[in-house]
Parts: sequence; C-alpha cells; structure tokens
Amino acid sequence: MFHETTTLVTIPCAVTDEGGLAIHGLGVDDFRLYVDGVRRKIDDLWSEADLPLLLGVINDVSDSQRNYISEKDRAVAQLLERIVHGQDRAFVVAVNDNVVLKSEVSAGPYGLRYRLLATPGGEPLGVPCGTLEGAHGRKRPICGGTALWNAIYASAHLKLSGPGGNKALLILSDGNDTGSTHSFGAALEEVRRSGAVVYAVTYPDSLSPDASWDDLRRLADETGGILFDLHGTDYSRVISRIAADLRGQYVLGFRPDSTASETRRHSLRVEVVRSGATVRARREYSDP
Repeated sequence: MFHETTTLVTIPCAVTDEGGLAIHGLGVDDFRLYVDGVRRKIDDLWSEADLPLLLGVINDVSDSQRNYISEKDRAVAQLLERIVHGQDRAFVVAVNDNVVLKSEVSAGPYGLRYRLLATPGGEPLGVPCGTLEGAHGRKRPICGGTALWNAIYASAHLKLSGPGGNKALLILSDGNDTGSTHSFGAALEEVRRSGAVVYAVTYPDSLSPDASWDDLRRLADETGGILFDLHGTDYSRVISRIAADLRGQYVLGFRPDSTASETRRHSLRVEVVRSGATVRARREYSDP
C-alpha cells in the first residue's frame, strides 16, 4: 500500500465519520498533506478498493495465550472467509519460541484454497531462534517463549515486501515479546518499508497480567491501522471494521523535493477538510 519511487510517494489513508464508517466520494481538495511540517501539493488521488489485497495474519500461540488458541483459530478462519476473495492472497503465521508459516491462502471457485505446506505443522519463516544448553543438558530457546518481533519482521520482510499493492498485517497477541533476535524498532521499520497497515487484536497475557499493549498500539498508530481491545468472543465487529478499512481507502500521491532536506526519514501528516471526519495514515516515510 505504500511505496516510494523516483517520481511519486504514495500514502494510503482511511477516512471515517464519527461512527467509524468509511466516507466515500472525497476529492483531492478535501485533503491537506504536510511533509516535515510543510504543506505539500497532492499530485494524485485514487482509491484502492478494487486492488488485490495481500493480508498477513500473525497468531500468537505461545504459552501465555494457551487459553485463547482455539478461539483465535476460529477468528482467523472467519476473517479469511470474510475478507479474502477475487485476486486476494493471504498467509497465516504462528509464533511461539519460533516463527512458522502455517498456510498460504487464496480465493477459489468453491471457497478458500489453502496451500498445504510440505512440512507437517508448517515451515520456518525467517531465521530460527535456536537453543542454548543449560544445566543438566536441558535446552531452552534463545528467544524465550514468544518471538513476536521476529514474526513481524519476517512477515514484513519476506512476505509483504515489494512495491505497491494493498497490504495489511493482522496480529492476534498479548503483545509481550520475550526476547526476539530482532528488536521492536527493527520490526517496526520493516513494516514501514513494506507499506502494510497493521491491525492488532489484543488478548490478556495469562503469565504476565501487567503486560502492556503499547508496542502493538504504536505499530497500528504509525501505520494508519487500528488496535482492538476485544471484549468477549464476537469478532464480527472487528472483522467488519477491518474489511471496511481495507476496501475503502484513499491513496494520496506526491512528488518529493529531493533537494529540500538531507534527512532520509520524513514526517507525514494528513488532514481532511470535512466536519466530523477522521483520517488515519502513516506518520512518516523514508527515502529509498
């Protein structure tokens, strides 16, 4: 959904009313764009409603989420059935002490098609964490029980990279990483590079009740997505909101002034000149 070229930078935006419903029919004059605090001309505007979607789903199946695994498996199935159609593609990743690609999904004439991976249980995505040998020959994973940042990094780098397109990453987790080999900052930067919008559905951490969702919230906020604090097991509201977001986005295009700044990373701010409207968009972009 976000890519840079020598001539055009594109910024996907979701615009909603006070009830959270998508607003359609906006034109270029309804938007204001600021780069590094300076208003810039918007050179192009279009909708991504008809572009194929590439959706990644990261499902935290670590010990701290054991009480929700069946529930989350059903939620993932509902999400894919509701959202994936036409030329859309999706992939599902499970994460505990390692990161595993569980399936790749596309739409077929008789429903969803799941590519069955050759390896039972899935295949590794990214570099496995490995293990350390402790007392009495016992081995423990280098990453601890939840390599969440590794899962986000690998999904963005290996599955969501490439120019353009309508891309999203959904994370179902308590947001608690226990020691990935990639930092949170590296995972966030890789998501930025991929251009994916992040959505997150939060769950309690059964092992650390005081665990924070701040990092998941930052991932969503900085990419123009949403963090959902789910109450109960009714996912219909969450799925409907994500589907509406992904099918109703605008894309702003502008041509950067390469001589204006020597800074590689630039801040972005998008505003909509319409009463009661709220716009969500990524907060920065990086020069190629």
